[in-house]
Amino acid sequence: MVDIYGFKVHVYFLESGGSVWAYGWHYDGERALNHLKKIQKFHSLKGEIVQSNDLEGWLSRELKSVVEGGRQFSIPDFPYKHRAVYESLVRIPRGKTATYPEISRAAGVKFHEMLVALMRNPFQILIPCHRLITRKGTLMGFYPLGIQVKKTLLRIEGAIRDS
Repeated sequence: MVDIYGFKVHVYFLESGGSVWAYGWHYDGERALNHLKKIQKFHSLKGEIVQSNDLEGWLSRELKSVVEGGRQFSIPDFPYKHRAVYESLVRIPRGKTATYPEISRAAGVKFHEMLVALMRNPFQILIPCHRLITRKGTLMGFYPLGIQVKKTLLRIEGAIRDS
């Protein structure tokens, strides 16, 4: 299990050739595995699904680097479906937010296609879908971990204040 800023989750990784292509997580182990399988199918990814203490350590370090350090995650060189959505997301700097319609336009994809791509984000948080807000400035979504995780991440990044 990985502790994501106080939220303990099960994580499964999809790896191939020594590289991580995606991960899926959830509070429930079976749901974490199913989440990863959906990501794998959506992007037509091949590889071995594993759980690994070493990869959990890698993920924890990467999360800290992106969320606390503001580093921009480098998306692996793979033709992920709707990759333009993910490329638009990694350009949102730490401490800032963008709206769902802004990302849809920037990526050149229909709104509902963008929403599906967000639910199948192969590197949640590293590809910072948590930095998306509604046009009215409210929080929405954050499948599969929930809005409390999103709120916590945005507070850590300084994008929202405690209320």
